Amino acid sequence: MRFITESPRHDLTYSDVFLVPSRSSVASRFEVSLETDDGTGSTIPVVAANMTAVSGRRMAETMARRGGLAVLPQDIPLDAAA
Repeated sequence: MRFITESPRHDLTYSDVFLVPSRSSVASRFEVSLETDDGTGSTIPVVAANMTAVSGRRMAETMARRGGLAVLPQDIPLDAAA
């Protein structure tokens, strides 16, 4: 789903993308694959959570190198994030 030079054909709302909890056929969390079908080879999440225990400077740098994004929490000091 890319919208670099064109407008999207339709708009989506929260109810359009809401995931309903249900049982999964995946037996273990280790069997989950993040590979995409677009041929980019990316296997990381698009965005890392803005939680202090998850996103810090090191995570943001690593995600950026691999094409992802990390949202830094507001309680991280500026000298630790810069």
